[in-house]
Amino acid sequence: MPATLILGVRGQLGTALHARMPQAIGLGRAELNVDDLDNLAHTLDEHQPQQIINCAAWNQVDLAETETAAAFHTNALVPRALARYCQQRECRLVHVSTDYVFGGNANPGRGWTEDDRPIPSSVYGSSKLAGENFVLTECPAAQVIRTCGLYGFGGNGNFVTTMLKLARVGRSLKVVDDQICTPTLVEDLAVAIEALLASSEPGLFHVTNRGHSSWFEFAQQIFSLAGVQADLSPVSSAEYGAAARRPAWSVLDCSRFERVTGQTLPTLDDALGRFLSEHDTVD
Repeated sequence: MPATLILGVRGQLGTALHARMPQAIGLGRAELNVDDLDNLAHTLDEHQPQQIINCAAWNQVDLAETETAAAFHTNALVPRALARYCQQRECRLVHVSTDYVFGGNANPGRGWTEDDRPIPSSVYGSSKLAGENFVLTECPAAQVIRTCGLYGFGGNGNFVTTMLKLARVGRSLKVVDDQICTPTLVEDLAVAIEALLASSEPGLFHVTNRGHSSWFEFAQQIFSLAGVQADLSPVSSAEYGAAARRPAWSVLDCSRFERVTGQTLPTLDDALGRFLSEHDTVD
């Protein structure tokens, strides 16, 4: 494999990628503060990368509504700097984005394709869309991956582990039932990123597990498969009252990825079942 850097290596996706690519150099914030744009190129040059996978992001969705400058710095200006670096040094770039770019779109009755016009409804979604645009403009050979609802190990927890932890201590859980998406296992996304690296096709790709559900339905499935009794009830997004508006429908059409790589990601049900069975000590 060409000399590869994984940025944001201690997050969920970075952890899964490094497990599949142990020969890659993984950099977390302790080794590389990506927000320090003045020193970014110098630090990257120390590793002489031929490929960079950017998993680093400001992903505190609600906090971004008030910390706008910080969100745009990490999610837009850092990707722009990475894209310029890779363009100048003929280094490949893979940048990870989000389904939240479709937060303000109405449900089209199908999965969103890469040709659909995104309309973000939150600062987070807007900052990630700006990052996408910078990357594709500044480094046309780059690959930008939109994905959704990641869960796995590493990072600071996720929806699956949080639901199980709260249910096991007897917490009453209210989960939104009007946001439809495709929660995606990071191990499956890591396999997909490897497949895209093996291709020479640039541009924008939608990559998630297959199928879709509301977050409430996903929580029901988690507890059913894990054999956990939970005090679970549905709530609307309006009743839940999060600071940032989430997409009501952010199911992604992954046909382009499948066509380019010849691969199809497992279903949402299969992915969740594997996660819970392979990690039956989740608590």
